[in-house]
Amino acid sequence: MSQRFGGWNRVADHLLSLTDSREIQLNDGQAASLLELAKRLPNNGVIIADEVGMGKTRIAAAVARAVIAAGGRVAILVPPGLGYQWSDELQTAGVNAPPILRSLDGFLNAWRPEGNEHIQPWAEHTAVLISHAFCNWQIKSNTRRSWKWSLLPKTLALAQASLLRESKKLPKGTKNNTELNNDERITKCAKWILDKSNNQQLKTIAKRDGFNQWGKNSPLFKPENYLKHTEYRRGLENVIGLGLGNFDLVIIDEAHKNRGSEGNLERLLKNVVAVTKHARCLAMTATPVELDATQWTQMLERIRVGDASKTAATTAISNYAKSVTRVRQCPSDKEVRKKFKVSATAFKLALNDYLLRRDKRKDPAVIKFQNASGEGYHAYRREQEILIDTAQLSSEWKRAVCAAEALSFVTRQSDRTLAKRLRLTLGNSHGIASLIDQLHRDDKEDQKQIEADRVSWIATQHSSKIELTADKRLLRAEWWQNVMIQPFVKNSGSALFDHPAILAAVEEIEAICLQGEKVLVFGRFTRPLRALVQLLNAREMLRCVDANLPWPQSKVHENEEWEAILSAHRQLRRQGELDRVLLDIALAEQYQALDNHRRNIRENLISHIEEGFTLKQPGKRVRALFDVFKKAVKEDSEQIQGNEDHALAVVARAMHELLQANTENATPSDFAQAFIDLVAAASDRDEGDADGDGQLDEAEASGLWAELKIRLHEEYNRPEGGYARLMFGETKPATRRFLQLAFNRKQGHPKVLVAQSLVGREGLNLHKACRTVVLLHPEWNPGVVEQQIGRVDRIGSLWEEKLNQVTADKQVNGDLPRIEIRPVVFRGTYDEKNWQVLHDRWDDLRAQLHGIVISPRIAEKYPDAEEMIAEINGAAPNFSPSSTV
Repeated sequence: MSQRFGGWNRVADHLLSLTDSREIQLNDGQAASLLELAKRLPNNGVIIADEVGMGKTRIAAAVARAVIAAGGRVAILVPPGLGYQWSDELQTAGVNAPPILRSLDGFLNAWRPEGNEHIQPWAEHTAVLISHAFCNWQIKSNTRRSWKWSLLPKTLALAQASLLRESKKLPKGTKNNTELNNDERITKCAKWILDKSNNQQLKTIAKRDGFNQWGKNSPLFKPENYLKHTEYRRGLENVIGLGLGNFDLVIIDEAHKNRGSEGNLERLLKNVVAVTKHARCLAMTATPVELDATQWTQMLERIRVGDASKTAATTAISNYAKSVTRVRQCPSDKEVRKKFKVSATAFKLALNDYLLRRDKRKDPAVIKFQNASGEGYHAYRREQEILIDTAQLSSEWKRAVCAAEALSFVTRQSDRTLAKRLRLTLGNSHGIASLIDQLHRDDKEDQKQIEADRVSWIATQHSSKIELTADKRLLRAEWWQNVMIQPFVKNSGSALFDHPAILAAVEEIEAICLQGEKVLVFGRFTRPLRALVQLLNAREMLRCVDANLPWPQSKVHENEEWEAILSAHRQLRRQGELDRVLLDIALAEQYQALDNHRRNIRENLISHIEEGFTLKQPGKRVRALFDVFKKAVKEDSEQIQGNEDHALAVVARAMHELLQANTENATPSDFAQAFIDLVAAASDRDEGDADGDGQLDEAEASGLWAELKIRLHEEYNRPEGGYARLMFGETKPATRRFLQLAFNRKQGHPKVLVAQSLVGREGLNLHKACRTVVLLHPEWNPGVVEQQIGRVDRIGSLWEEKLNQVTADKQVNGDLPRIEIRPVVFRGTYDEKNWQVLHDRWDDLRAQLHGIVISPRIAEKYPDAEEMIAEINGAAPNFSPSSTV
C-alpha cells in the first residue's frame, strides 16, 4: 500500500518494453495485443475475447506485471479451480502473489495470532488472486460461528470510538460482547482496517442507516441480518474490501460467468473489490456473447464503460444483429448487403476501443491446414453426429424415446410448474438423452448443475409432492413421464449400462482409442456419466483378461461394478456365463505380474530420479521434497518399504502409471521429469512455504510431503482400473490436476476422461493427447460448447502435432487431421431439431466474433452466391490486434 501508482501512461511504457524485450515469452499475437492494450488502457477498460486456447492468461499476466512495475496493485478474480494455473502463469511473468483467496476464513487467517510474523495483510500484496466464489460463505440465523459476521460490528465499533466520537469510548454493548471478541483474528483485522485503510471509505460505511444502532439488541449483533443480499451483508463485504485494499487493475477471468446481479462474481465486483479513482478493468472471456447481442451490454458494464458510450454501443450492436439476420435471408439483395456493411462498420466502431479478439484465422496451424486443404479456415473442426437409430432400439427404449418426444410437445402447451420444469431441459435444447437422464439426477452430486439450470430435480416417480391438477395437458405429461421411466424400473440394476446414448458413445470412444488417441467426453448428470465410465472400464477389463494383458485391479469390487461387468460380458458376446470367482482368480494372477513390475521400479526409483536430476535440474522446491522422500525411505526397513501403503510403493505406482509402456525403456531423465510433474500436480506452487521466503526448508518440506503422501495415496491406491475416469463436482482439486497430468500423456491411463460440463469445460488443458470431444448431453448454449471444445483446441495440441506430421510427409492426398466434435443424437427425434437450434445460435456467435456471417451450413442454401458470400463475410467486424509487432 506504500507504493504510489505512476499512472496508465507509465503502464503503457512498461507494456511496450515487455513487447520489445520479450522478457516474458510471447508469440506475435500476444505481443500485438500488448501493443494495443498500451494504447487503450490509458483511456478505458478492455475485454480480451481471444478464442479459447490462444493464451489470454499470458497477456493478462504481462499487464499485471506492468501495473505493478508502475507502482500499482492488481486483483485477479478467477474461477475456484484455476488458482494453481494462474499462480504458474504469474510466476512465469515474474509476478508474486499469495495462494488464491477462497474464503472468509482464509481472508481472516492473514491476522491469525500464532506465528504470523511472516504473514502479510492482503493489502500489502501487490497482486491478489481471489476466487469467484469468495462471497459464497453461508450464514444462518442460529450460526455459532460469529467470525462469519462479526467483522462489521467490530470494525464499526472501533470506528465509532476513533473516527466518529470525541469520547474515544466503544459503543454500548460492544466492550464485553463475546461474539465480537472470541476470535482474535477479528480484532486484529478490525484494528488493521482502522489504522491502515481508507478512513473516508470507512466513514461512509459507518454512516449508513442502521449501522450506528448500538446496545444489547442492536441489529448489528444478529446473524440473521447477514444473509446474502441484505444491507448488513453488503456492509460486511465492503469492510472486507477495506482489508484487501484498493486496486488499480481488476482482471476478471471467465468474465462471462454470473452475469446476473445476484451472482457471487457480481457481488465480489460491486461489494468487495475496492478500486482507485483511475482503476481499469480487464475482462477475459472467449465468449463475451453467448446467446444474444444484449449480453455485450453486460460485458461493457463489467469493464465500467460510461452510460453514454454503453447506450451508443447497445444501439449499434442491436442494429448489427438485425442486419445479420436480414443479409442471411437475402444475400443477393444489393441494398441489404449495403446496409449490412454500414451496420458492421458501426458495430466495429462502437466496440473497437473496448474489445480485442484474436481468433484462429491467424493461427499458424490453422493457416497451414487452410493452405493444405483448400477449405475455409473453420473446417479444421469437424462436427459429426453419433446417430442412434431409434428403429433398432428395444421396445422399452423405443417407448422411452417416444415418451420423451411427447413430453417435448406437451410441456410447451402448459404454464404449470411441472411443465415449466420439464420444458427447461427440452426448451434449452438439451435433448432426449438429457431428458431421460433427468431420471438419474442426484440432489447432492448434481447440485451445481441444478443451480445452473435454475430448477430443482422433479421426481420422476409418482409422488404426492407433484401437485395434481385438472389440467389435462399436465396429466398427460405425468403419464408420459411414467412411460419414460419403464426401462429403469424394469431393469433397475443395469438399465444405465444399456442406455442407447451410452452404448453409442462407448462404440465411438473405443474406436478412437484403438487408433492410439484419447477421448474427452462431456455430459451433465453424474450418474449416467459414472455408468459410462464403469462400462468402459468393465469392457476394457474383460478384453485385458481375455488377452492376458495387465489390468491394475486384483478383484471385482462393488456390486455396481459387477453389474457393469455382466453388461460388458453380454455386449462383447463372450461365451458362456460369467463366473465371478474365476474372474477374480484371473485378475489376481495378472495383477501379481503387474505388481512384480512395480516392485522392480521401486528398487532403483530413488537412484533413477537422483541421476535424472543431474540433467533436469529441478527447482529448489522439488529438490527439497525429494530429499524428504529419500530420507524417509532410507530410514525405513525393507519390510516397511515393501508395504503397499508406503510412500515408496505409492510413488513407484504413480511412476508406472505416468510412464506406462515406456517404463521398460525409461531413462533416469524420464523418471526425474515424471517426479517433477507429479509434485506440480499434487500441490500448489506456494503450498507449504510457511515463512513466505519462496523456498521450503526441511521442516516445511517434511510437513508438505506428509500432505502430498495422502493425496498420492488417494489417487494411486484406487481399487479399480483407470482406463476411463470421471471428473465431477466432488472431484478434489488435486485429483483434477492428477487427471490433467495423466490425460495429457499419450501413453497410459486414462484413455477416456469423462467430465461433468460445469467442472471440466473451463481452465483445463487436455489437448496434448486428445483431439476428439464427445458430447453425451449436447448443450443448448454455443458458448458452453466453445469452452468444451477449447479443452483440446489449444496451442501445442495433438491436432497441431498430427497436422505437422502429415504436411511434413507431404501426405495431403487424404483427409487431414481435424478437431472432432461428436454429439450423441437420436435420429429422427426432437434431438435433431435441438442440434439445429444450437447451430443457429452458434452461427450468431460466429457472426459477431469469428468473422463468419454466412457459415458453410447456411451457404449450402445459396450454391451460386460464392462471391456475394465472400463479400459479406469479408465485411464482418474484425477486432484482431495489428499483426505488426
